[in-house]
Amino acid sequence: MRLLALIILALAIALAAWWMNHRPGAPKRAPSEAPAPTVEVVTVSHAANAPTLEGFGRVIADRQTTVSTRVSGQLAPFPEGIEAGREVRKNQLLASLDQLDYQLALRQAEADLATAEASLASEKGEQIRAASEYKTFGRNLPAAQKALVLREPQLKSAQAAVESARASRDQAKLNLARTEIRAPYDGLISERLVGEGSDLNAFTDLLTLVATDRFWVRLNLPQADMEWLSTHARDGQGTPVLLSSKAWPDGQHRRGEVWSVLPSLEDNGLLTQVMVAVEDPLALNVSEEARASTPALRIGDVVEATLTPQRTASLIELPISALRSGQQVWVLTEDGHLEKRSVGVRHLGNDTLLVADGLVDGERVITSSLSSVEAGMALRARGDAATPTAKTTDAETADDKTTAGDRSTTVADKNATTTGSDS
Repeated sequence: MRLLALIILALAIALAAWWMNHRPGAPKRAPSEAPAPTVEVVTVSHAANAPTLEGFGRVIADRQTTVSTRVSGQLAPFPEGIEAGREVRKNQLLASLDQLDYQLALRQAEADLATAEASLASEKGEQIRAASEYKTFGRNLPAAQKALVLREPQLKSAQAAVESARASRDQAKLNLARTEIRAPYDGLISERLVGEGSDLNAFTDLLTLVATDRFWVRLNLPQADMEWLSTHARDGQGTPVLLSSKAWPDGQHRRGEVWSVLPSLEDNGLLTQVMVAVEDPLALNVSEEARASTPALRIGDVVEATLTPQRTASLIELPISALRSGQQVWVLTEDGHLEKRSVGVRHLGNDTLLVADGLVDGERVITSSLSSVEAGMALRARGDAATPTAKTTDAETADDKTTAGDRSTTVADKNATTTGSDS
């Protein structure tokens, strides 16, 4: 029996060896295909678009006046509340000079006027008497002599004296009124320049006043942005402007309006100067409740401006990530290939760009970045079905069959061993 088992084992080994040497070759699997890279795309379409313009500007006063005296005199104490940082109203008393000298001058001028008027009345009586005498005598005199007889020169002199005295009286009144210096408009006192008790000459500066009804923000914007702007001075209504500052609490802002465009460029000659009007810049006329959320503009502040033009054009808006070097974009064609396309950029912003030409509605523009790019390479938009592209030779089928053959040999060996043991 042992001999028989050995013979069977030898035959099994020989059969397995023959199989290994004569098994059919592993069939070649068809080359497998790797999926195309996936990219993000946006589908483009023309629409009425306008860019959001951004820039920085400095706050300046609409009107800033140095208030001065018109007459000389000693400065009286300033009225209560007339100090730097305080608000004043139009015609409010800002300062006054000692009035005694001017009151006396007015009284003297009024007395002189009364004297002149009395002299005029007396002369008119003399003229009536002279006319009566001339009529009584009935003499015909040349016109020049007749005027002398009728005291016409004396009457004119008296009338002129009255006019001169009246003018002096009016000047004295005006000088007295000018001892009180009043605010020319609603404003804020910026600085007091002299102290009370000072002896001042005419036209001495007293204080600086800033108008509070309006401030300006002088923006610097690229000249190419001017085509989008409307101005109050030209169009009756300017482009709306939203102003913000890092110094203000989050979410707080002020609104303004583009008023005009200055004819000169800024100092370096690259940017256009745009004037933005802000009404009630110090928030003096808002309610107490609204004042807490309405920041005040300060002269000299630097603020950030966001302009929303009302003028639009039929343009395509794209994210800035879609723009490639050389003003190109990558288009994903209908058959799934990359096409490099030059486009006409109308406006380039921080986050978006507006394209005027080079694209057709419905085309898909790639916004993803790619490590290597070739025109015509196969790609797949995210969400599309997988599209096979690159072919690779795969030997996994042959390896699998070899492994299966090895497993068959091992099974045969195990069977032969088992049979021998049973014997």
